[in-house]
Amino acid sequence: MRAGRIIAALLVASCAVMPAQATAQTGANAAAATRPDLGPTDFVNAALQVVAAVDRYEMGSVWDRASAVMKNSVARDAFVASTAQRRAALGAVRSRDWTTVARVVVTQAGGPLPPGQYLTVRLTSMGDSGRRMEEVISFHLDGDGQWRLAGYGLQ
Repeated sequence: MRAGRIIAALLVASCAVMPAQATAQTGANAAAATRPDLGPTDFVNAALQVVAAVDRYEMGSVWDRASAVMKNSVARDAFVASTAQRRAALGAVRSRDWTTVARVVVTQAGGPLPPGQYLTVRLTSMGDSGRRMEEVISFHLDGDGQWRLAGYGLQ
């Protein structure tokens, strides 16, 4: 499944940690304008907004505001269904902490990710189900200078 390959590529790419000196701005759509005064904390806040929407089972709205990178990799219905199923396994969130903020620049075309700048935030979440899961929220710097969601995974 193409969506699985894209999410896997984002997960692998996020392991290549570069200083997260990228920019972000929090907002209801978790998009961020390119501004030098913003930093990793802003991306963590944007990621927390994404997971808050997922916690409310607003997966369709999350997909609607995502980058074309995400929309081209996974159909809306597939994203909504798979994310809702995985999210239900966690149960109500008891705790959630960020663990990593990493920026990756993809320069080669033809790979699983289009060329561009990506930033990934990893969160460790504990649910009332007793399960501990990792949420991976990736953003892409779109051509209009806005950071938008490029991927969300729960493992």
